[in-house]
Amino acid sequence: MTGPLVEVRALRRMFGSREALAEVSFDVQPGTIFGLAGANGSGKTTLLKILAGFIAPSGGAARVFGLDPRRRRAEVMRDARFAFAPPALYESLTAREHIALLASLGAAPDRGGRSRAVAVAAALDEVGLADRADDRVGTFSFGMRQRLVLAQALVPTPRLLVLDEPTDGLDPLAVLELRGVLRRLRDERGVTILLSSHLLVELDELVDELLVLDEGQTIYCGPPARLLDGEARLVLVMDDAARAAQLFTRRGLAAQSAGDGALVLGDGSLPLAEAAEILRAGGLELLEYRVERPTLERALIARMQRARDARANGKQERA
Repeated sequence: MTGPLVEVRALRRMFGSREALAEVSFDVQPGTIFGLAGANGSGKTTLLKILAGFIAPSGGAARVFGLDPRRRRAEVMRDARFAFAPPALYESLTAREHIALLASLGAAPDRGGRSRAVAVAAALDEVGLADRADDRVGTFSFGMRQRLVLAQALVPTPRLLVLDEPTDGLDPLAVLELRGVLRRLRDERGVTILLSSHLLVELDELVDELLVLDEGQTIYCGPPARLLDGEARLVLVMDDAARAAQLFTRRGLAAQSAGDGALVLGDGSLPLAEAAEILRAGGLELLEYRVERPTLERALIARMQRARDARANGKQERA
C-alpha cells in the first residue's frame, strides 16, 4: 500500500467520565521511526492498545495498513508486531524456545524467506542475547526480558513494529545498543517503528516524527527539530539591559533578563537585524548575541506547562 501505515483521526477514548484521549490525530509514514512521548498516564498505552485492536475508541478513527484494527485484527497482526510493557514471558522456556513457540502461532512467513530457526537465531543475535539463547527465561534480568520481547517481535520481520517503553530496565549502554538496532531495522530492513516512551532523552536524535500527549491531549506533533527551533531563545548583550528592555517592551516584545547585561527574546520574535536597529535607535550598542536551543526534554516541558496553564485558565473562566 502507499500512504501512511498508521492513520489516526480525531481519536477519543473515554473511561467512565475520564477522557483518556481527546481528538488525537497523526500519521505514521513508511520507513520512519515515530516517537510517542508523554508522562505516565498521558494516554500513550491507551492509544497503542487501540491500534492493536485490544480496545475500541469512543470516537474518531484509527487505521493500520488501511484497516480497522478492532474489526480486522488478524489481518493487521500478519504484518505488525506489538511489544507492550511490562513483558509477559514463559519463564520455563529457553529464549530460543520462547520465540520459536510464539513464531509458530503466526501465519505470516518471514519477509526475507529465512527458515524459522535462522530467523530466531538472527533475532536473538540482533538484541545481544545469542549467548543466552538456551538459558531459561526465568533466569533473565528485567533488562534481558525487555530485549527478549523485542527479539520475539522480529520473528517474522514485521512491516510495522510498535514498542511500548522498550528501554525500561536497560542500562545506558543497552539503551545505546537498542537505538542502533532500531536504526538498522529502519534503514536496512525497511521496518516502520512506532516507539513510546516517557523518557524524552531516549527519543532525541532517534525519531523522525514526534507526538507528545499530556492528559490525553496533543501538545506537539511534528519533527523534533521544529519543536527545538520553536523553543529557541535569542540572547542579546548590550551596555544597558534595563534600558534595552524598555525599548523592546514599547514594541510589544517580552524581554527577560538573563543577567550580566543580557536580555532574552523568543527566537523568531523579530529578526536579529531589527533588534539591533531598535537598540541603535535607542542609543545602545549590541555587543554580543547568540541563539540558545534547549534540549528536547526542556522544550517539551515548556510546551506542556503552557498547555496546562491554558487548560487551568479555561476551567477558571468556565467556573
